[in-house]
Amino acid sequence: MQKILGCFQGWLAYSEEPMEDLAGEREVKMGELRTRDLNTVPLRQNKSKRKSHENFHFREKTGIKIVGKEGDIQECRECHRSLPLTAFTTKTPRSDGAYYLKKLCRECHTILNEEQREARKNAPPKPDDCANCHKNEKLQVDHVHGSTTFRGWLCRNCNTGLGALGDNLEGVLQAAVYLEKDKSKIIEILNGIKYE
Repeated sequence: MQKILGCFQGWLAYSEEPMEDLAGEREVKMGELRTRDLNTVPLRQNKSKRKSHENFHFREKTGIKIVGKEGDIQECRECHRSLPLTAFTTKTPRSDGAYYLKKLCRECHTILNEEQREARKNAPPKPDDCANCHKNEKLQVDHVHGSTTFRGWLCRNCNTGLGALGDNLEGVLQAAVYLEKDKSKIIEILNGIKYE
């Protein structure tokens, strides 16, 4: 700190400018030297402009700010019923504090949680590695949807990936055919996989 102060005092001693100009910041414009007074310059605003979200409402009983208009209808991803927004629970907030809603209705969400709980009860002890990719990561219960049948212990990536592919063999094979157009290579890979 002493070095910085010493440098500044040295600069002041050899400066030919009047003291009132030293409070400003130098800015070069079109070949001329100009001084700006920092007291008159407005503070720099955040460059990213926030959206003004107008599409929200408040839940009557809780007063929580929800994305969407009060009379809107949303389709449940699981049961495919079109339901009012009150049938869905909150998920994550957006920048203005309004909450997005889950894609599953409360009824389907409750059923899915009960299935997972029962599948976990039926599960054998947790192994060290994922049953699919054999990586040593945090494991989750994988179960057959619509039942409490335990299928295996999977890492989050494998469990999410299988779910996104439809949780069935057809979806996985469609993805394999998409990735590898030569079906003989797919058969070769399938023959090389170690089954337990």
